[in-house]
Amino acid sequence: MERAVCRAASTYTALIPPLVSRAYSTLQGVTKWKLPSSISWETSTTVKDFATQHKIYPIDAVKTVPKQTKLTILRVQACRTHAFDQQHEQYLVHQEHPLTKKILWRCYEWKLNRPLWLYATAVATDGGTAVMRRQAECKVMAAIKAAIKAHGFEADGTALDGSGRVIYGTMRLVIWSPKSLLNLEWSNLVDYLAALVKYQILPNCVQVPGYPRRVQQPKVQKTNFQKPNVRKPKAQKPEGFTIM
Repeated sequence: MERAVCRAASTYTALIPPLVSRAYSTLQGVTKWKLPSSISWETSTTVKDFATQHKIYPIDAVKTVPKQTKLTILRVQACRTHAFDQQHEQYLVHQEHPLTKKILWRCYEWKLNRPLWLYATAVATDGGTAVMRRQAECKVMAAIKAAIKAHGFEADGTALDGSGRVIYGTMRLVIWSPKSLLNLEWSNLVDYLAALVKYQILPNCVQVPGYPRRVQQPKVQKTNFQKPNVRKPKAQKPEGFTIM
């Protein structure tokens, strides 16, 4: 019995060095292969043609706004162009989704009528439920609209005074902790976003005349049919008949 145990132990000890060396060589081969820095977003030909025609840029065009140190649970990203959102990625992949045309049609309507595109995305990093993430997104969207309106603009980016000045571009609000944001005071959230809009967003305003650019339907010219002037003969009153 002791001899069997000793043989097994010696065999196990003899097998350890080649197994470890083989595993180490395999690990080195894996570590040499690196992931690409940015994964390309492969879209269908229809989406590419649509984005090129209407000048809608990919997700990477939206960059984080600098000087955001007071509130770590929220990050505001913006750019001076119109861009797709991360929520659109699953519908605009190479294999067309049944909702692809719906997303593109909505972006087409926004391109005509909304100089400013607003998005809100809550990330589940604190264990928040789907309902909490949705509530956080609604709260942030209402707060950013209130902050924009406090500076004289509508939620779509058009000026309230009718001067033609607009906020043109895309804004994305990424929520890192939905639970903490729901517990945040409403006034503090609006004041924080209003300061970012004033010092980081408004300096990039451009004057784009003609908003909203609604689609004009072609006018159909009506043909006027002139009735012939045919005089009807007057009915003659019978003789000896008097109207009382």
